[in-house]
Amino acid sequence: MWTPLPAGHDLLQFFAAYQLKNLYDTVVWDDGALFVAHHVLSGLVAWGGMHAGGSGGGGLGQVYAVFFMGISEVSTALLVLLANFDDELGVPGLADAFPTARIVLGAAFTVAFVFIRIAVWPWVAYLFLRDVRAALRDESDELAKARRPWLLVIGGILGALTILQFVWLAEIASRGWGEAVALM
Repeated sequence: MWTPLPAGHDLLQFFAAYQLKNLYDTVVWDDGALFVAHHVLSGLVAWGGMHAGGSGGGGLGQVYAVFFMGISEVSTALLVLLANFDDELGVPGLADAFPTARIVLGAAFTVAFVFIRIAVWPWVAYLFLRDVRAALRDESDELAKARRPWLLVIGGILGALTILQFVWLAEIASRGWGEAVALM
């Protein structure tokens, strides 16, 4: 939990900057309160992962950042590409010009999202929360005592973000069903 991991720290730093940029976009494009909360909470987790514990800090759970701020974002990258095919938010006419590419990207995004965010994410979240619980129970661990508020905050945010994956799955299923019906 306390081992610094340079790659994890770098991912957290990049992720925090990305969440700040996404927060700006969310406000400018009026994406709604759910996305504002998502970007604020995700940025807070990234900050805590880098700096939990203040001046004596050094972060926490940086090994988990490789999954949560790295691997899990593969589905996000596919979604960003797919968004270009939206006539309102992307490039008008792109979906008509390349309908197969849109379908392939949509399918790739859906498969990646379900595998990474629905199948793997809860398992890695369980492992992280198990480590948090072990750290909080260890009365002799001074680092855990110093970082207790961050352990609780990040653990709570991770729980909320895990639930959010299933909310998004419902949205993906609804939109996918609507588009499948429209094609028939």
